[in-house]
Formats: sequence, structure tokens, C-alpha cells
Amino acid sequence: MGYWFYQLNQQRWPPERFRIEVWENERWSWTVGRAVLEGEEPKPGDSVAFFYAKAKGSDPGFFGWAIILEWYRDHDGNRHISFRPVAPTNYLKMYPWWNDEAQRLSGEIRAAVKQGTFWWVSEEQWKRIRRGVAHWVNGRGSEEKGPGATSRD
Repeated sequence: MGYWFYQLNQQRWPPERFRIEVWENERWSWTVGRAVLEGEEPKPGDSVAFFYAKAKGSDPGFFGWAIILEWYRDHDGNRHISFRPVAPTNYLKMYPWWNDEAQRLSGEIRAAVKQGTFWWVSEEQWKRIRRGVAHWVNGRGSEEKGPGATSRD
């Protein structure tokens, strides 16, 4: 199983559009621009996280994740990813995971190529994404508690 990171551009596809259009369990297909594949290519069943960087935008963070259904090239040679968003994408798009760990982790994944679209993610980095999302959704990772927060937090 492989893990991937897809960075969206806030100017080209604003977070508001992501919130309106992307819903769990729907099928999507997007073009992949600059990719850092580390010798790998996505396969059906792999996982991908969606992220908006803070640069030139007001709403950064992890907005969701999905299962990859297909990776292909069109007749012009452009790469595409077909995917199905899964839970907790509907929550994350309203309350994106953005704290020190999300910022640190996204920086590590993007390394020297901050303006790319698509990166391969190590298993350890994916575990950190899963852990960070779980803590965020359960209200244990944010200074600004969302609706998932409990009175214990």
C-alpha cells in the first residue's frame, strides 16, 4: 500500500470550492501537475491526503483524504488521479487540521519542492498524518476547539 499527499492551490481552487464540491463517497478525477514520486506510482487502494498551504491563502491545513481508484495519463500525456474521499473529509473541510504538527509535517513532505502538486509519503509520515487527523477530529489537537471537542479536553 502506498501513501500520497496532494497540495491544492488556494488561488486556483479555493477552499470554499473544495467545501462545496468534494463530498465523501463521490468519485473525483484531478490532474496532477508537478509530482515527486520517489520512483513509485500510485495504485488503486493507496491513500492520499489533501492539503492547502498557508502561502497566499487564509485557510491552510489538511482538508481530507481519499482512496485512490486509478492513476492514468490522458491522450496528451497529462497525469490524472481518480479517487473517492472518505471520512472524516466532510469534517476536515469545515475544520481543517492546522497546528504546529500539521505545519511541520507538511513542510517535511514537501521538502525542497514546496510548489508541487503531488508527493509520495513514507509510512512513518502517513502514520503521523493519521494520528494528527484523529487527534484533531476528536478535539485533542487544537487550541481552537471544534465541534469534536469534549469537556475533558
